[in-house]
Amino acid sequence: MSDELAPIATEIIYEDEHVRVWNQVVPAGGRIEKHEHTHDYFLVNVTGAGPIDVTFHDGTGGDFGAHTSFVPRPGRADYIPRGHVETAHNRGDEYRAILVELKRS
Repeated sequence: MSDELAPIATEIIYEDEHVRVWNQVVPAGGRIEKHEHTHDYFLVNVTGAGPIDVTFHDGTGGDFGAHTSFVPRPGRADYIPRGHVETAHNRGDEYRAILVELKRS
């Protein structure tokens, strides 16, 4: 893998000066390559129960340490503060979510 970071989700479906909204689809066994979250965001879980194993890079895991396992709950929105550099591996069925980044001026 190169030093270039991957997008944080599958595709941008809306963007204005306040928010950027992404569609996120991670197939069963799929990976989200190394990416950086530069904005606080909400992760709206649509389908899939994981677990999704997350590895944090460059000491950005904070209270999570270097690794965590995320178990999404469809119908729930999770707030995540910015600052993480991570990779993720979906160990469950296909996972779908809407990711809403909150832009700051």
